[in-house]
Amino acid sequence: MSYIIVGHLQQRQGSHRQRSNNMNVLSGKAYWTSISSPNTTFEPVWCVDLSLTGDQLSKAKAMGLPIKNKGDDRGDFVKIKRNVKRNNGAENKQPALKDAQKRDMLGTQVGNGSDVNVAFKTYNWEYAGNKGVGTDLMAVQVINLVPYGVSEDDAFDVVPDGFVSEDGDDAFASLDDDIPFGTVSVAS
Repeated sequence: MSYIIVGHLQQRQGSHRQRSNNMNVLSGKAYWTSISSPNTTFEPVWCVDLSLTGDQLSKAKAMGLPIKNKGDDRGDFVKIKRNVKRNNGAENKQPALKDAQKRDMLGTQVGNGSDVNVAFKTYNWEYAGNKGVGTDLMAVQVINLVPYGVSEDDAFDVVPDGFVSEDGDDAFASLDDDIPFGTVSVAS
């Protein structure tokens, strides 16, 4: 594979990338967030699918970002990402993860539906006759954290016509914990 130099960036032959130094911020709901550790399903990336509505969706469209909709909880969203490695093999800096007070929270897993602000830069790309706008994820600020994972109470949906215990909580709650099993005495 051959490379050419475009400005200060090393690029694959036949590709062109033009960076913007402008920092952009979009606010929305986070889905499939990989900030504390990269998503390694394909090429390792730090990323977030950012669900957008109203003026934030209009702002993303005006930037030329590709808007996706898979018909799921995300609705209209943009994928904002940063490759772990640059084209020249050097490592990129991990994006920052901050709370609402701008305190570091790297290591925290951000659950789907968390309200976030996402800071990123954009770049125009052109490769093999295609062109578009790409993103470079800089930081995520969590405004309202939805914890990652499922609690035991959230694992099930209510079944309207299903079995209901007498006290409504636990089918075994009425049993006496002090069930007499008899005593055993040992002669010495």
